[in-house]
Amino acid sequence: MLESPIALQNEHIRLRPLLKSDYETIFEWHSDLRSLHLWWDDREILPYEAFVEDFQRRLRRHIDTLFLIENKETKALIGMVYSYNTSLIDKYTYLCIYLIPEATQQGIGAVAGQMFGNYLYAQYGFRKVYAEVMAFNSPSLKICQRNGFTEEARLKEHRWFNGKYWDQIILSIQLEEAIKNI
Repeated sequence: MLESPIALQNEHIRLRPLLKSDYETIFEWHSDLRSLHLWWDDREILPYEAFVEDFQRRLRRHIDTLFLIENKETKALIGMVYSYNTSLIDKYTYLCIYLIPEATQQGIGAVAGQMFGNYLYAQYGFRKVYAEVMAFNSPSLKICQRNGFTEEARLKEHRWFNGKYWDQIILSIQLEEAIKNI
């Protein structure tokens, strides 16, 4: 892992780099239809080999920085946080946080997001981070808003899920301001 003045851990969680041995765990997450639609644009389960090929393609072309979220006490992987659609010239990126269902509603996502935001600001000087949230995902929308994200755009009836089209909400936060307020 790169040396960083930003803490990538606290007393409960650690953000750590992806290892090839983690692919099986991410495949298990990808195979969970309860939450796949919240963090991945696929809506079908792939065989493991096809998943690995697709995931490696995404790592090369789409995902810019990725850390896994590890429970420090149990060493269990409980999620991941990654950036994508980054512009180093315009100094912005998009953020995605995935937590296993058993790790939600405990504040872990917000803490991991703050750690990751601090890292992105320190390492790359990003001024702005975006989050894309589907309108049906009200828990994620509320967490983003509680943590300083504001709505910038709404793509009406953008994504088909569970029998209807849903709005996709694009939120953003100015990192310099957010870090001052921590």
